[in-house]
Amino acid sequence: MTGKDSHTQHRHRHRDRAKDTVQSAIDLKPPISFDQLLRRDRKSPLTSRRESPSQQQRDIEEWQVQQQIQQEREARARVTAQDVEKVKAENEKREQELARSLKEVEDMGMSSTRQLDDTYYAILEKASILRSTVASLQQLADESRRMHQQFKDDSGALETDTRENIDHFNNFEEQEKTINELVSKLQSSKDETNKLNERLEKARTRIETYEQKQEAHRAKRRKQWHAIGGTLLGVLLLVVTVLLLRHRRDVTEQMGVVGQKLAAAGDVIYGAGSSLTKPSPPEDPYLRQLFDEL
Repeated sequence: MTGKDSHTQHRHRHRDRAKDTVQSAIDLKPPISFDQLLRRDRKSPLTSRRESPSQQQRDIEEWQVQQQIQQEREARARVTAQDVEKVKAENEKREQELARSLKEVEDMGMSSTRQLDDTYYAILEKASILRSTVASLQQLADESRRMHQQFKDDSGALETDTRENIDHFNNFEEQEKTINELVSKLQSSKDETNKLNERLEKARTRIETYEQKQEAHRAKRRKQWHAIGGTLLGVLLLVVTVLLLRHRRDVTEQMGVVGQKLAAAGDVIYGAGSSLTKPSPPEDPYLRQLFDEL
């Protein structure tokens, strides 16, 4: 639509221009020849003398203009229909080129407008993001300032409390005194512990010596009772043998008596052995006294 409108407007302008040319040709006066100018000068020599050189110059210029117009008329008279068609074709070609150029310019303008719109909206978006970023940074700065002030106040209060506590400690004299007393008590306790360890070691040595003596005494008594038991058993066997040899007939009757005697002798020997292997008493008064001292 834009190309057609421009083409129509161009045709109208061409027609108007042709009409103006024809009208100007009609309105013009007939051309004045150089001979006519000379005759006019001859007819009025006085007047021509009185005329200034500027008037003559204007007449010459007017004559040159008329000659140029006459030449243009002759050139128009020589124009043929082919020339007109050729000019029309060239004009149509120019109009098509102009329409194509105009369309390209419109497309370029549309694309440029679209790009400008996109750029504008992108700038608006970036500006909003930047505005929100600035607001966030301002909020962060305010929060940092508030936290800094709060930290400053808290640190000042803590410093004041610490100084008051240090002043109440009186250079830690009481604590140092208490620590020294505890150290002295620990040292005395350590000395007492060492003494008790020495006494305990001595008591352990005495107990071991006493147990060794008791064990040796029990072993000696056990050996003695074993020897006595063996001797008694040998004597008893000898008596039984003699009695058997003397009283062969009463062997059966005497067997029960001998068995009873043997059982009694075995009980006696067993009782003696158990008395020998009987452990030491559970509590020793001497040891009890030693442990009480410890």
